Amino acid sequence: MDSNNISFVEEVFEDIEDECAYSPPIFLEWKMVFVGVIGLIVALISIVHNSLLFYTFSTSTVLRKRNLTYLMWISGCDVFISICYIAIMCVQVYTDYFVSFKLLVLWHDYLRTAFTVSHITLSAASFLLMAATVERYLQSTADNRTLKLFQILATHRTYVVFCCFLASLIFRGTVFFEIEVVTQPNCTGFSSMGLAVVPMFGESMDVVWRFFIRKIVTVFLPFAVLAYFNAAIVMNVRRTDRDQTVKALVLFITVGTRGEVTRLRSRLRAVTRMLVMVVTGYLLANILDIIIAFWETINIQSLQELPSLYTVLSDISSFLPIAACALRLPIYTINDRQIRVEVRRKFCYLITRCCTCCPGVLCDTHQRKKLHDNQLESERLWPKNEPTPKLEIRNYGLQSLIMARASLSTKEIYDIHRFRETYDV
Repeated sequence: MDSNNISFVEEVFEDIEDECAYSPPIFLEWKMVFVGVIGLIVALISIVHNSLLFYTFSTSTVLRKRNLTYLMWISGCDVFISICYIAIMCVQVYTDYFVSFKLLVLWHDYLRTAFTVSHITLSAASFLLMAATVERYLQSTADNRTLKLFQILATHRTYVVFCCFLASLIFRGTVFFEIEVVTQPNCTGFSSMGLAVVPMFGESMDVVWRFFIRKIVTVFLPFAVLAYFNAAIVMNVRRTDRDQTVKALVLFITVGTRGEVTRLRSRLRAVTRMLVMVVTGYLLANILDIIIAFWETINIQSLQELPSLYTVLSDISSFLPIAACALRLPIYTINDRQIRVEVRRKFCYLITRCCTCCPGVLCDTHQRKKLHDNQLESERLWPKNEPTPKLEIRNYGLQSLIMARASLSTKEIYDIHRFRETYDV
């Protein structure tokens, strides 16, 4: 009887030891280099870039006139996405690599909040980018019905932004209640704490909510919409470029210049090219996450049977959106001169504010501010106070006169007025 009790106690202790056994994650050295070093550097760059962009978009009087509302809030979301990446991914790697129990306790204390904020801002950025892409598609389509719809969206951008954040809060805010920090009183050290998924609506409804409704709305739908409208914008711009090239040649022959319409459309193409590059970066950064999400939805057990592949793919899919966030500032500054000048001016202003010992530099910055404001104000997309240029036919021969009569009409003047009243980029 005593021997049976002793064997029973030994089995209990063996079960406790197995339950409390700590096994470090696989590829820990690779995680430290890829996530802990490279990921940290890219995330810090993203925080600096997008903080500067958000400050520039929100304080620049020149850029506020262009209604870059979506880009401003996307940059704000990118800041929180990058901060949460450091708090969740990087700190977890540091905890395992340096075997720091205090860091483990701290990580579990804020994990639910950071995880929820990360999910909400990721979805909000996707919805905002989707709204900006749809609006730009309507703007690039030469159809009166789409232009009317564009006018409605353009005049209610604030409500669209609010709806994007509200939808993100509804579909992703429940993550906070789906994760629970559990403790093992029989264990000590790293095995004493862990995470558990808590079903909110029952087993069957929880699967429908998490893997079908939420994943379709926040992952698959934005990717599909952005891929379609991004390709449609490129096709519309190419078709418009062919038409405007012929019109520009005729205007050059008849008026002596390419005309105001061509100048306005060139700025519109630059903004469109900038958005296309941002959307393309988003698609490339999230295509791996789409593959993993699709695999998890169909057969997650087969994916869990490949822990090495699952670990590497998860780390890469988490890193790529951060890299896309860090590339926002270079994309904006390369494609848009006004954004480039304003970002440089705001950066110099912040540097001089931090360096209070250099009053001469601060005064020079104020002088440059006045010069930049005057220059950028004179280069606004469509000066509303200037009259529409008169299309005077110059004497370049009978052939140019025939081309002018065939191609120029009151439609060009109508295009000028329509651009002034409709497009506000």
